[in-house]
Amino acid sequence: MTSLAKAVSRPSIDPAAWQSVRPLDLDALAKARGETINLLQWLARMENSYLPVSLQEERRYLEYRPASGTFVTRPFDQGLSLTLHMPSLEMQFHKDAKAVPHVFDPEERSPAEVEAWLLVELLHHGVDRTKFSKKLLHDIPGLMTGDAVDHSPSSCRQALMQLTAWFRKAAAILDAAAWTMDDKQASIVCRPDTLGFSCASSVGSGRPDVGFTPGDAENPEPYFYRDRSASNGSGRGKVRSILTASELLAAGDPAATAFAFLTTGAA
Repeated sequence: MTSLAKAVSRPSIDPAAWQSVRPLDLDALAKARGETINLLQWLARMENSYLPVSLQEERRYLEYRPASGTFVTRPFDQGLSLTLHMPSLEMQFHKDAKAVPHVFDPEERSPAEVEAWLLVELLHHGVDRTKFSKKLLHDIPGLMTGDAVDHSPSSCRQALMQLTAWFRKAAAILDAAAWTMDDKQASIVCRPDTLGFSCASSVGSGRPDVGFTPGDAENPEPYFYRDRSASNGSGRGKVRSILTASELLAAGDPAATAFAFLTTGAA
C-alpha cells in the first residue's frame, strides 16, 4: 500500500492512463449509473435480509474490490455472499469466498426474473427464503420493479466500462489518501443508493470525510468530495468542497490533483 500512496502522490503520472474515463458523456454515464444502482439493490436487499440487526450501519454499505471491479455483500447464512461484476453487471453467489457455478446475466431480464433467480439460488444452498425481503434501508425514486421492463447493460456498455474505470481510479486514490491519514488498513465501501465511495474505517470515525460519487441529481459529473465542519446559524454543520470530473481531466496529472484535493489539511 505504501507504493500505491507514493505512486498516486507522485507529481508525474502518465496522463494517458485517464483516457479510459473519456469522453465525459453525462447522459450515457447517467444511464449506466441507473442500470448499476437498480441491480445493486439486490445485494443491498440480501444484506438487509440476512445480516443481524446489530450490524445496522454496516448494512448500509457494500464492499468494493477494485482489482476485479466487483461489489460484494458481507458473508451471511452458511458463508454465502452475493457479488455484482462490472461492467457486465452479472451476479454470482460465492460460498466461503469461492464462486459457485451459476452466473446470472441481467441482459433482457426483468426485476421479477432477478428475484426468481435469487430465490432459486437461496433454496439450492439451503437458506431460509422466508427471511428474504425486498425492503431497503433507503428510498430510490423510480426504482425498477416487476416484469414490465427489462435490464439492458448492453445499451450502455461503453459507459459501464467508463464507470468501472472511474470506480477503480477512485478506489486507488481514496486508498492512498487513507494511508496518508494514517489509516493503513482501509477498505473501500459503497453506498448502494448513491454509488458513493468512501473508506469503511472512516465512516463515523471522526476522520476527515472524503469520498467519490459518480454523479447525482445535483452534480451530474463524477466528483471527489471533501467535507469539513463549519459553524452556521443553528450550530455546527458541514461544508462540502468538490472536485468535478471536468476539472480533474483538465489537470495535467489527474491522479495527483485528486490526491492533493482529498488530503488538503489532513493530519
